[in-house]
Amino acid sequence: MARRKWQGYAGPEVPPAAGTLAVENTSGNRAEHDVAPARSNREQLGTALRFLLGVSGRTVGAVADQAGIPAASLSRLLAGERIPEWPTVFTLATVLHGRPEELRTLWESAKGRTPTAAHSGTTAVARFHNAMRGLHLAAGRPSLSDLGLANGHGAHKQRLLEAALSGDSMADWDDIALLVHHLGGHPGHFRRLWEDVRYSIFTLSVKAVGHGAD
Repeated sequence: MARRKWQGYAGPEVPPAAGTLAVENTSGNRAEHDVAPARSNREQLGTALRFLLGVSGRTVGAVADQAGIPAASLSRLLAGERIPEWPTVFTLATVLHGRPEELRTLWESAKGRTPTAAHSGTTAVARFHNAMRGLHLAAGRPSLSDLGLANGHGAHKQRLLEAALSGDSMADWDDIALLVHHLGGHPGHFRRLWEDVRYSIFTLSVKAVGHGAD
């Protein structure tokens, strides 16, 4: 059943970005934070699955057997050396008691695909939040403190960053880009998803104003 629940998107891969990111601190001075080296798209998917495997406490052989794939193939996937089709990733996430939807954007990026525009605000929000949770998972679910972002921000700002880190909030793009950089991801992969949510919110607001005028 897990292997049947999937959909595909086709599109060009977004070029990666890496380096350091300068951010504004609460005193108004610019502060340089070290940014984790951007991992390849294949590595991000592999590290996310490795994290789930580690949490599960199971062996590669046991998981591969339950998922119905060769252990050697699973080892290559975990190492970022191969990317199977979505049904296999979905099945592995399910076997490891993870959330397949959180791995979807990682898999699309690894395949060199980008999602099409969301058809509804609810879909756009869910897809963006799942993408953030997936990147957080691929980084080993670090805290703001682990990322070096616990200081230099007011309490309100830290709450926004914490919520965005776990995929539970829509923060400004600068905050999202900051988190993506520090998680070792590529902001270009998330900009489109973020813009889809903003566009959906704007569209709903326009419709609400229109109905109010009626």
